[in-house]
Amino acid sequence: MKSILFSLSLLISTLAFAQNNDVEESLNIDIPMADASTSSVTYSVRGIYQIKDESCNPSQFKSLRYPGGTDKYIKELKEKLQQNVNWSTYSINGLFFVKLDINKDGILSKVEAGPKVANSEPFLKDLKDAATKVGKTWIPAKCNGTPIDSKAILKIDFSSMTYDNAFN
Repeated sequence: MKSILFSLSLLISTLAFAQNNDVEESLNIDIPMADASTSSVTYSVRGIYQIKDESCNPSQFKSLRYPGGTDKYIKELKEKLQQNVNWSTYSINGLFFVKLDINKDGILSKVEAGPKVANSEPFLKDLKDAATKVGKTWIPAKCNGTPIDSKAILKIDFSSMTYDNAFN
């Protein structure tokens, strides 16, 4: 008789404890969800292009140059992009530009970036900041041997892939 009462009380107590649905609910703990997505951005700098100066005869025009050449500028720009842009926050696809205004003293006077698309302002600001941090002194363009203000455009093709690594 005692064993039947003991078995019955054990069965009732087990069923009473089985009413808790979940450990987290019984402890009232909120478990935060972690963002497991990762973004990978690649880019190709297509080059620096001089914007034509209509006021100068093409035969007397000499383009602006970066000391050390275009390859040195692109290398320095890539270093500044790596140092200053948080690539994991952006998903960028397409051709972007950086427009550089160089005055007759060879000083970078203005930087613009584009195109402006939805939610692109933070990225365009980072892009402009990186271009501004590259060496600011250029060899200015010349017309008839006289240094002149000039503009150049830098084209960069971006491609990004975002993937979820929650299950890795």
